[in-house]
Amino acid sequence: MFQSKLFLKLFLTYVAVIFFYMFLCIAFLFYENNRISDLQSKREREIQLDEICNIVEQRILTAQNIVQDLSYSTAMKQLYMSEKTGGQLDSYALFSIQNEMRSTMAMGGLSIYQTVLFVDGSNKAYSSAGVISLSENPASLDQELPCMMTGTVSEVFRLNSSRRLSFNTEYFLYCDSYSYQTGSDIGTMCVLFDLKQLRADMDKVLGDGYGAYVLYEDQVLLSIGNQDGKAYSRESDRMPGIVYKILEPAGSVSHINGHFLIILLGTVSISAAFVALAFWVSRRYYMPIGHLEEMISPDQDSPDGEMEKIICGIQNLIGEKNEYREKMLTITPYARTGMLHSMIAGNAAAENVDMFLDENYLDLIKPYYVVSVFHFAFEGDASSQKEAHRKKVEELFKVVAHTFSTDEMHMVWYFRDIHNVFLILNFETEQKVEGLFGQIHKYVSTATEGDYCYVTIGVDMIRDDIGELREACEGALKALDGILTDGWGAVYFLEDMEGRTNTYYFPDHFRERLKRCLLKQDKMEIHTLLFDVYKTNLEIAGTSEMYRALIDELHLAVIKTLREITELNTVHLNIQKYTSLATLQDIFDYYDTALLSVIDMLHDKTLQEDSRLEEEIAAYMDAHYLDPDLSLQSLTDRFNVSNKYLSLLCKERFGVTYLQYVQTKRIQKAVELLQEGTHSLTEVCTLCGYTNQLTFRRNFKSITGMNPSVYQQKSTTPLQATGNQASSAASSGVFDPHGIRQMDADTSAWLHCPRE
Repeated sequence: MFQSKLFLKLFLTYVAVIFFYMFLCIAFLFYENNRISDLQSKREREIQLDEICNIVEQRILTAQNIVQDLSYSTAMKQLYMSEKTGGQLDSYALFSIQNEMRSTMAMGGLSIYQTVLFVDGSNKAYSSAGVISLSENPASLDQELPCMMTGTVSEVFRLNSSRRLSFNTEYFLYCDSYSYQTGSDIGTMCVLFDLKQLRADMDKVLGDGYGAYVLYEDQVLLSIGNQDGKAYSRESDRMPGIVYKILEPAGSVSHINGHFLIILLGTVSISAAFVALAFWVSRRYYMPIGHLEEMISPDQDSPDGEMEKIICGIQNLIGEKNEYREKMLTITPYARTGMLHSMIAGNAAAENVDMFLDENYLDLIKPYYVVSVFHFAFEGDASSQKEAHRKKVEELFKVVAHTFSTDEMHMVWYFRDIHNVFLILNFETEQKVEGLFGQIHKYVSTATEGDYCYVTIGVDMIRDDIGELREACEGALKALDGILTDGWGAVYFLEDMEGRTNTYYFPDHFRERLKRCLLKQDKMEIHTLLFDVYKTNLEIAGTSEMYRALIDELHLAVIKTLREITELNTVHLNIQKYTSLATLQDIFDYYDTALLSVIDMLHDKTLQEDSRLEEEIAAYMDAHYLDPDLSLQSLTDRFNVSNKYLSLLCKERFGVTYLQYVQTKRIQKAVELLQEGTHSLTEVCTLCGYTNQLTFRRNFKSITGMNPSVYQQKSTTPLQATGNQASSAASSGVFDPHGIRQMDADTSAWLHCPRE
């Protein structure tokens, strides 16, 4: 081939250099691919680990909230007080406790099986199912509370004789001490989570061959999947001692990156091109004899040969057109199986998407098409009859496609979900479709009338570019938003919604007005405020984007207002955003109902806080009544209440005024000190919180009926009985006006002094 060995050696040298750089590039590509693959694998494991953490820690948070809610529960207070005082609970109190535990458990989610309270030293357990009698007292836990564990309740609390199924079934347990508010502990609260559901949730996160551990203080609580391989671990942020681990299967190979394959193929192709170029240059410029032979060869291009080339070209063109036509026919089965929608939504398999793009399968048979979406709104719970509805709708659309299809019009359809079905009409020539969709809507509505179903259709505009298929689907869904203002059971066309305004009405100072309504707990004003926004915007012929923006601003304003309310109260307030397809009235009714429930929560919380404040004030007065600085003003400054509030509190709680209550307590203490006989009158006056002996004598005489000096000298039985009567009245915390004579006019005037 080469007529000179020198040129052959030069060619081989070029080839060697080309292959050297090619192998060098390939080695670098393999190194980068492995490094990127390791980083991607690590990131994927971190994401899986995050999801595993969220699954477990959501349960921990739920359990902690349950324990906290029960610790501040009014119903559970009765149980706490009965255990502290040794009293017995009546049936209504037990029912209230059971209902409170059931309510807190229901708010925690369906994964909670039961909440159980074991009281120290008692052979009874209180649960959401009722009071459970035990043959022996439950044992104390060896671990420090709070703690996590996996096992049965009987094993954890060593209940050997218990045969209850719930106590002998394995659960994921959260245990914490129980005390009412900040009181001392009286038992152990145990929250039981469904272990099978927990494993199922974790299995959904893990892929094939992967495993996971949940450890608490180096003890395995839970393990699933493969137990060998590279481990990725993380400690819990919510509960110290818990560690989560993800195990990657041993021998996992690095993934081949698509860009790596492209660059590798490009490198090999470029190298081959350079080799071919070197070969061509060698033949071209180092084979002069071949060129001489080509120059003297006879001419083969005759007129007949030229005509033959033209005929062959026309035949090839016709063949390509026929092949193109055959490929266009293949969209029908893919549309029916939902693959077309998967490609539009972006979740189809890579090889299917490549097949669509490479083979031009997205070309419809006819040049014009229109996309519509049928929305089925079933009354009641549609999920319980999901398969039945789907099968019936599937049969219905087979009939619709067969009934309304013609030679000039072709139909394909597929499910988006149980409530939405896409229907694509393909035309040979552009035509109007309003009447056709009206007939289809009437047919489908009549067929589904017995299922108590509203059928609403959203129709996009007619298009002729298959590249706009995604926009067509979005346009049909956008047209479906006509439900917001005009309701269910109609046909909405995207073209009819064009030209509408995008400016909506939202009142100034909405948040301030809403906050004022919530704080005042004015339900009627909230009705008026929301109805004003709803009615004004309903009268505006706006686009769907306008109403969506209005709903977004309404939700944002409500959430921000609730956050401000939460900062002023200890109750947690939140409202989830309404995202389902519904009318504007349904959405405003939802927020109206949610805000009314917030008012109810605030009202209940206010009552609880008032009761707790009264307890704190009464306890403070009983602890500091001997303090000479105790006064109405000092109490108002300390508890941030008014003098009127304190006066009403004393009248309602003790039946007397504030000054009468404090004076009675002080004189009762003075009687006790005088009976001891170890203190002088001056010392007794000071110890009982008086700074003036004259005031002390007047109060003592008005309460006991005699001067303190006389009481000190005489120790007869009647006087002792009178003193004991005052002592009993004061120690019980209730002023008895029948056992002590009324004060004279001077003493009554003195009672209105702000001090002592």
